[in-house]
Amino acid sequence: MRTFYTTMALMGLGALAACGNGGETGSGTNTEAGKAVDAIPAGQLGMAVVPEHYRLNLTILPEEERFSGRVGIDVTINQPSSVIFLHGNDLTVEDVWLTTGEQRIEASYEQVDATGIARLDLDQVPPLGAATLHFVYDAPFNGALEGLYKVNDGGDAYAFTQFEATSARLAFPSFDEPVFKTPFDIKVTAKADDVVITATPQTAVTDPENGLVTRSFATTPPLPTYLIAFAVGPLDVVDFGDLPPNDVRDRPLPLRGVATKGKGDQLGYALENTQPIVDALESYFNVAFPYPKLDIIAVPDFAAGAMENVGAITYREQLLLLGDGTTVSEAQKRRYASVHSHELAHQWFGNLVTPKWWDDIWLNESFATWMGNKAVDMAFPGGGYATATFRGALGVMGADSLSTARQIREPILSNHDIATAFDGITYRKGGGVLAMFEAWLGEDAFREGVRLHMQRFAHDVADVNDFLSSLADGSGRPDVVDAFRSFLFQPGVPIVRAELSCADGANPTVSLSQQRYFPIGSEGDRNRTWQVPVCMAFGAEGGERTRICTLLSTEQADLDLPTDQCPAWLMPNDQGSGYYRMALSDEGWSALFENFNQLSDREAQALLSSLSAAYRSDDATTETLVEAFPVLAAASNREVATQPLGDLALMKERLAGTEAAKAGIAALVQQLYSERLASLGLEAKAGEDGDASLLRTSLVGALALLAEDDAVRAALVSRVENYLAAEDLDPAAIDSGLVGTALTVAVAIKTCLLRKICWIGLWHRGMPPSASGRFQPLPRHPMMRWRA
Repeated sequence: MRTFYTTMALMGLGALAACGNGGETGSGTNTEAGKAVDAIPAGQLGMAVVPEHYRLNLTILPEEERFSGRVGIDVTINQPSSVIFLHGNDLTVEDVWLTTGEQRIEASYEQVDATGIARLDLDQVPPLGAATLHFVYDAPFNGALEGLYKVNDGGDAYAFTQFEATSARLAFPSFDEPVFKTPFDIKVTAKADDVVITATPQTAVTDPENGLVTRSFATTPPLPTYLIAFAVGPLDVVDFGDLPPNDVRDRPLPLRGVATKGKGDQLGYALENTQPIVDALESYFNVAFPYPKLDIIAVPDFAAGAMENVGAITYREQLLLLGDGTTVSEAQKRRYASVHSHELAHQWFGNLVTPKWWDDIWLNESFATWMGNKAVDMAFPGGGYATATFRGALGVMGADSLSTARQIREPILSNHDIATAFDGITYRKGGGVLAMFEAWLGEDAFREGVRLHMQRFAHDVADVNDFLSSLADGSGRPDVVDAFRSFLFQPGVPIVRAELSCADGANPTVSLSQQRYFPIGSEGDRNRTWQVPVCMAFGAEGGERTRICTLLSTEQADLDLPTDQCPAWLMPNDQGSGYYRMALSDEGWSALFENFNQLSDREAQALLSSLSAAYRSDDATTETLVEAFPVLAAASNREVATQPLGDLALMKERLAGTEAAKAGIAALVQQLYSERLASLGLEAKAGEDGDASLLRTSLVGALALLAEDDAVRAALVSRVENYLAAEDLDPAAIDSGLVGTALTVAVAIKTCLLRKICWIGLWHRGMPPSASGRFQPLPRHPMMRWRA
């Protein structure tokens, strides 16, 4: 850390650069250099003053309107100036001063920008080197579910936090940027009977005084401000015990679940399914869980889906409060596992190794998406998680096909730009690109690069260049750097066209070409190239399958296939691992349909996704697209079988120009799926696996809403009326995965015959009732972000 800070300071990149002239000191406000001092830093603060250690002493009484604090920040002053910029937002600072040795220098504090940039004016210029900033302040509990905010639940008051990306400054004065990783010493004064949770275990507590106690917590490892968290109030704390040591971790790991009062007994399923994910992550990284404890906290009002705070991961209640797992839908359990694994993966990518600035947030979120899906599949194989990154990448290609799409590593020039980095491009495209290069390099080689990165930058910060160097060195493949950068530093989806040519007396040849994909009507520039890792599969009819890879770095290239026989089929995206669309001739598409049993489930989905994209760009006919539907719908795999539904919905809802055309599409949906639903039934069968439950949900939705099947709709209305008949909901009346669709149909048919239909329709689809048996509302807030 110090090496990086010192280098940056010497380069003069600080917000207070050029504050002095030679050995002179002074305010500098009447010089050209002084003008630089007075310029408010819109983005990064720079390295003129670097935090080294925080001491937070907060008083948090959630029933009050404000909280207060005394904060000390040990700093290193690298450039002489009487002005220091840092962060503070909506803080009332009563007193501020700087100490250096025995000297105390008085100061004044002013917030100078609405994004939370604050200016300290010191009475004199402090010497270079070590110093401490001191603050006494108070602030309101935030009203927008960010910073330190209060929640009323069940008649009790609580305080929770959400600091990412730039909201720690709402809770305490700080250098609120990810590059500044420092240890924290934390004390919290609260009511004696309230629970206080933060990043590390409690080490001491004072005797009560006026009903209040002060709790002290162990010094944290180096952390950025956005990973600190607090939870205060009459919380239920469920001690699950220690996760035992394993081959990687030589110490036990304390695990607890936390919820508001009366809800602790609903944390069982979430706690019981945590250890397999932690073990999988430790095994992959070959690095023990980096922090001394793990608390998972269910927050009733929470704008973010979940947040990876060190030692105190926070989640929306409905993700954790699943009871023993027997009364919630399969979709809810999978959603819990996926989000939980994502947040746990962050403990390494993002927490242990932190990006230097928000332009590398993809090093957090892309990796947590990719690694979270990999770890949950390792933990629960066969649970439907293996294709999650792949499906996410397919899903985001639509947004990435727009001319307005942004690149993965987007420049962040000001605080206003930061929120734009938390979107599907960062999460899903980034995860898909990682998966592509993992497939190209090989899983083992890629893992060695990741492990090397963890070793090089543990408890430190890193950027894109650091990661790519680690990946190249660990995998032994320096060519990965430029190829990877071609996907990070330009927007869009490549479309790779593959033309198979079989000439007499010569080996078959595939002519590959690439450009940027756009749908009909877009005026974007198609003349873009990437260094695309293209892996293809081909084979004779019913014969042996062969895989071949190349790096397509030019607009066009020819590739000889290692066979003397003309293949019966060619799949230009082996296992669907490449982040690109593929294009074939009509004969090429038909050959894949005819040899569909030669394709994997992932390839089948990639096939329809690319064919659908070709249809949207007028490169494939309606007949060719519809030809694929019955082939996929008959597949045994749930994800493959239901994939045509997206295109069928588009055709009916947006493209069909007449009622007759809509009726024809509805009839096609019935033809494709009604027999399959009849075989599956509307009620779960004993011993049924999770995929059968999810398939039922999809098929019921298709037939009830898309096909408008009268029999299915009537059956749903009957069941949902029984579900709502009693004062308390009757979960036995209908499969939990069908509740959302049934309510939708009932509203459409009955026009809210039962008031409860409209009332409960405001709630999350399939959300379990609270301990009282009643549904609880989802928090809705304009600041609700993408992240999970």
